[in-house]
Parts: sequence; C-alpha cells; structure tokens
Amino acid sequence: MADKTHNETTLSRADAAEYLRSLGATLAGESGSWTVPVGNKRVEIQPDDEITVETTVDERSRMLGDDITSTTVELRWKESGESAEGGD
Repeated sequence: MADKTHNETTLSRADAAEYLRSLGATLAGESGSWTVPVGNKRVEIQPDDEITVETTVDERSRMLGDDITSTTVELRWKESGESAEGGD
C-alpha cells in the first residue's frame, strides 16, 4: 500500500499547539489505533509499540525576503513486516 494524504493550513500558535496535543493524546490512547486528522479527512493507522522519532529544525536566512524556519517531526515504525511512515 502506498497512499499519501497531505494537507497544509495556517493556524495560530495556540491552535497549532492544541493540534499537536490532540495528536499526542490519541497516540497515547489504549485502543491500538491512531486517528490522524488531515484536512477534512481522518486517517486511521496502527502504530507499533516502538516508534522511531526524528526531529529536524531547518533555519534559512534569505538575502532578500523573510527568513524561514521549519520544524519536521517524523514518526516511523514497522507494520506487519513492512516499513510504514506516519506524521510530519
């Protein structure tokens, strides 16, 4: 299976923090599945008990225009013997 669901939106800092909190709360749930809201869609995935977490901060200074900083948090785990990716 090679599906990808993507959404980009602009949120206030408070709303972005609440979104991240809600992702963490549902990931920590005991159901075994994780429902991730992506735009107007909800994707249900089955993370393993062990998750690899990779965090990257990219700071770019532009000669012209605004400086840009981005943070990426990637969660990876093996699912049914196959490599699966989730989160960004």
